[in-house]
Amino acid sequence: MILWQVLPTLGLVNQIFIPTPTTILVEMWSLILDGTLQADLIISLYRVVMGFIIALLVGLSLGFLLGGFFKKFEKALNPLIQVLSQANPFTLFPVFIIFLGIGEISKILIIYWVSQWSIMTNTITGINNVDPIFIKLGKAIGLGKIDIFRKIIVPASLPTVFTGIRMGAVFSFFMLIGAEMMGTTSGLGYMIMQAQNVMQIPRMWVGIVVVALLGLLTNYLILWIEKQLVKGKEKISI
Repeated sequence: MILWQVLPTLGLVNQIFIPTPTTILVEMWSLILDGTLQADLIISLYRVVMGFIIALLVGLSLGFLLGGFFKKFEKALNPLIQVLSQANPFTLFPVFIIFLGIGEISKILIIYWVSQWSIMTNTITGINNVDPIFIKLGKAIGLGKIDIFRKIIVPASLPTVFTGIRMGAVFSFFMLIGAEMMGTTSGLGYMIMQAQNVMQIPRMWVGIVVVALLGLLTNYLILWIEKQLVKGKEKISI
């Protein structure tokens, strides 16, 4: 942050393209005072939260079902899942627009589409990596298939599952910018694009900084939730 402030001030970096943090903060305060930033922020949060919630519901459900109860079906579907998860989401924009138009649904669903794959695949991986000894012990003490899944598989796979959830959150904010740069007149992505087009560089950087902070805060929130749920995950020191 110090270098960011000093280098443009000394003229070593062109302030036209990389303004100082103080310049960005002044512009941010101006946008807060006239209500522009809050309006775009609320709209963007709505889109990203809705898309991420759908991704959580679908990704976790399919991940636990395929990894826990339909392993043979999961192995058969694995090549298709890998192809779909690796597809460039930006190339899918025209498909979503053709079928869903340029309204809110297409933006929310493209965020969902990008976010769900890391959640689903990490959930399946977490279940597959559960130590078989734990499952054998569960069977030995008379636990049924549902109890083994609920009391052994789910708790043991949670660290990997939460890794997928954090990745999905990052992807959702990444995709938010792209979705809002296409056929929209509101949101942080639209603000960034419009500021770039008219060379309002400090305003553009305000949008970039706000999106980065939102992604960072979301990551810490998910980490906090993970610590509350995964009690057995303790740090080991020598």
